[in-house]
Amino acid sequence: MVDDAAMGITEVLRGDDLLGCTGWQLALYDALSLPRPAFAHVPLIHGPDGKRLAKRHGARSISEMRETGARPEAVVGWLAASCGLVEAGTELSAASLVGRFDLGRIRCEATTLAVDEMFR
Repeated sequence: MVDDAAMGITEVLRGDDLLGCTGWQLALYDALSLPRPAFAHVPLIHGPDGKRLAKRHGARSISEMRETGARPEAVVGWLAASCGLVEAGTELSAASLVGRFDLGRIRCEATTLAVDEMFR
């Protein structure tokens, strides 16, 4: 929090798994007389087992995806489509996604990723 305030962070976008700790974080901002950022929480991507997708649950790394021939634009496009920012099948660079970002379009429900669904 101190680092964020020192860097002038005014908006924080993070997973909805952290929603429960936002209240005490805001209390700490106030206690330290730091300016509060605006928080937004978005749904996580879940694996086939229904648990949040994470390395400890067997999620594939970007380097593993590269090794299997996944194009970066396909990965970014799938992620953007999974949360409602672009149509399914769209390929785009991360830089080009920035201009398309609209928090109001983010889906409220989590995405469940089937094994290797993105890059068959």
